[in-house]
Amino acid sequence: MCLLADERKKIIMDILDVEGKVTVRSLAERFGVTTETIRRDLEDLEKLAKLKKVFGGAIKISFDGVEPPYNNRMNLYKSEKKAIGMVAASFVNDNDVIAIDVGTTTLQVIPNLIGKHNLTILVNSVPALTLLIDFINKNLIEGKVIFLGGEINTHQMSSYGPISNKLLKYFYIDKAFIATDGLSIKYGITSFDINEGTFSRMIIDNSKEAIVVADHSKIGVRNFYKIADIDLINIIISDKEPPIEWVDELKNKDINWVTAKN
Repeated sequence: MCLLADERKKIIMDILDVEGKVTVRSLAERFGVTTETIRRDLEDLEKLAKLKKVFGGAIKISFDGVEPPYNNRMNLYKSEKKAIGMVAASFVNDNDVIAIDVGTTTLQVIPNLIGKHNLTILVNSVPALTLLIDFINKNLIEGKVIFLGGEINTHQMSSYGPISNKLLKYFYIDKAFIATDGLSIKYGITSFDINEGTFSRMIIDNSKEAIVVADHSKIGVRNFYKIADIDLINIIISDKEPPIEWVDELKNKDINWVTAKN
């Protein structure tokens, strides 16, 4: 099997999603490459905090990971994120008050808001703010943007902290689009960062409807900070079907799982 490095890495992550671990030897045999090539692939993925290298292979990353900078994540699972963003935006109606959490998947909601009218959009993401300003100035989206400013996280290009939290308290939100670093039936939705996670939880608490957008690499992952139990989520949008063992519990908790096809 002759594949490019990016194709190998995507398959490696798919295997980790299902099996939780991989070995260098089995991957080398599967792809018909040297073990050194596989070790380099695993090193690259570890630098992006997508897995943790162990002796002889790698395991699915858990709460001990560190979130890679925003720009490093922009091109990961890009087509999947675009498909998720398209589906997510279909839940937005004219006149809605919406909040868009910080994330590369939530950012993909914005291009699909084109043509919507009289929206009020709350953001604490600098890339989201920049994109919305451009679209509104071009009359592609009609409405107003409220930036929940505060201290700036330069790596994640977002605002956070007591100022942002205080501003958020003034608003009631119809629909919130929530980013997550980990999604688990048992552990709920989790984040690498306590400040981002606290802000996400406040958005959920102030919203009528909480919509989690997460590509398949987040499924089954637990990270350091718990944002909320999964019971507080109304809709989950991902590019893959939920694990079969989650289906009954999602139904019992009245959570609507929507699969976005890319």
